This record gives sequence, structure tokens and C-alpha cells, in this order.
Amino acid sequence: MLDGACVGWGNDMDIQDMRIFARVAAVQNLSAVGTELGLTPGTISKRIQSLEDELSARLFDRTTRSIRITEEGAAFLGHVERILSEVEAARASVDDKVSKPKGRLKIAAPAGLGRRYVAPALCEFVRAFPEIDVHVDLHDRQVNLQEDGYDVAIRTGVLSDSSLIAKRLAPDRYVIVGSAAYLARAGRPMAPEDLVRHQCLLLGESRQWSFSKDGRERTVRVHGPLRSNNGELLCRAAVDGLGLIRASELEVLCELRSGKLVQVLPDFEVATNAALWALYPSAKHVLPRMRALLDFLADWFRDARNGTGMSTVGNFAVVADTPAGSGLAKVRLQAG
Repeated sequence: MLDGACVGWGNDMDIQDMRIFARVAAVQNLSAVGTELGLTPGTISKRIQSLEDELSARLFDRTTRSIRITEEGAAFLGHVERILSEVEAARASVDDKVSKPKGRLKIAAPAGLGRRYVAPALCEFVRAFPEIDVHVDLHDRQVNLQEDGYDVAIRTGVLSDSSLIAKRLAPDRYVIVGSAAYLARAGRPMAPEDLVRHQCLLLGESRQWSFSKDGRERTVRVHGPLRSNNGELLCRAAVDGLGLIRASELEVLCELRSGKLVQVLPDFEVATNAALWALYPSAKHVLPRMRALLDFLADWFRDARNGTGMSTVGNFAVVADTPAGSGLAKVRLQAG
């Protein structure tokens, strides 16, 4: 049992063992944690075994195909997370005074928005903060920060209730857009109810598009020939004249400015309190590296919306494993 485990451990238990334990509990994959920490899976397994021997308790149930935390492990994890949080806070109190932000940040962002905005923003961020190691994954599914091991997630739209802390990076209303060619062929909708006679390209499973005007809300059930979980694909389809899309204004900003897409129903609000958000766990102290990232992104997206930070937007590519000294070597992008 774990009675007194976190106040009476022996000399063999150290902070690194607790970090390894916490990461294995979050990721549930020894190889992934080993890659993240620069250790072999065998070393990770031995460090966990050492903890279990110290505590005289099994922390994980392990098979050849899976690893799952035990009831004792879950109880121990609560104490470990508090200890690691305090250690990070203590380090941050020193870092604030005597060192630059440093360490590792793992970030999740939507695919289209990530390639168009987040990628160039993060490359500028790494140039400004070379001691911060950045890993960013791009995909359109919503991630679980704790289970998937992310420090921060970038999201657009209206947030659902959550225990996460949300920092508003920029306003980002939703808009209905289509190509001039499609509108010339199908006509321009003048009210949300007109959408039932239009081809609407759908993101995800929902067929309901909601609008509000003068305090009155209305919902329209839409249909169309194409559905996808990828907003970038739907944007391309709209540019090609296949129909109308409901999208974050930031995601279609370049197309709107170039005239490839045209906004319709501008007098109707598509979503309330919509914005671009950075989400991070409420239990996590805002360390210098996190604070630096949040402040940098807020400034960068503000400039992007105003048109002063758009020189790299829309034609940006990331090459992994760039040569040392390039300023980009620590940015790792993975699109899923």
C-alpha cells in the first residue's frame, strides 16, 4: 500500500523517476516516453520497476501490448503531480530572475490553421527563444492534453465547458463563404433559411448551422455533396466552386483577401464568443517558456489579422531536421 509513500520514501527515489512515472501515466507507452526523454524503453521500464520496489506497490499493469495505471498508481500520481508542479514553480521563480525561458513545449493545432499560421509563428518563436524545444502536431481532432501529453492546444471557435485554462489569442468569428463562380450559378443567400437550397460543404458530423441577429437565434439544417474532417480540404472545394463552407475567418483570410472566396450573410453572427484560443491544464504553473509562447502568439496573431505579419502566411513549408544553426532545427511538425 501507499500509506505515507510521498513523505517517507528512501534515497533511491528522485525527481527524474517521478517525471518518468508521470509521463508514462499520461502517455501509456514506454517507447514514446523513452523517445521524449532520450532514454531506451528498457531504461524507462527499470526506472518504473525501481519506483515500484521502493513503494512495495504495483503502479502499472503491463502486458506486451498495453500499460495501464493501477489504483495504487493513480493514488501515487496525484501526489507526484503536486510535487512536480512545486518543483517547476520553484525553478520558475529562479528562471524569471536569472535565465531565459527554456525547456520543452508540445503543442497541438488544427491542420489548416497550423500550416498557414502556427508553423511560421513557431519558427519565429524559436528564433526568438532558441533554448525552447518545440514539438507541434497538426490535426483536426480535439486532443486530450493530459492523456496525449500536450502542454498547450490551439483551438478556434466557441469553447465548451472545460477544466482547462483558455487564453484568448485573437478574435476569430465564423463566416459563411463561397466562390464568386458558385454564387453566380446558385445565387446569393440573403437569410440563413436560404441555405436549404444551397450546396453546403460540411466539417465533421453536424448538419446544423446556427445564426443569431438582434438577439434572435435560428438553426438551419444544411446538406451538400461533400463532408470531411479537414477544413483545408473543404476550403479548397469551396474555392473550386463546389459550395458554401462555414469556417473560421482566420482559416479563409487569405482567400477572402485575394477574392477567391466571398462572404455571404455578413449581417448574421455565425457563432458567439468565437476566438482563437490557447488551452493549457489548470494544474500547470505558467512557466517562463509557456508565458513566452502565449505572449508571442497573441502578438503574432494580432499582427496577422492586421496584415502586418502576413509575409510568410499562405506559402510556408517546413522541412524537418534542418541544419544546426538555422534557427529551425528544434521545430518538429507532424501532420495527422
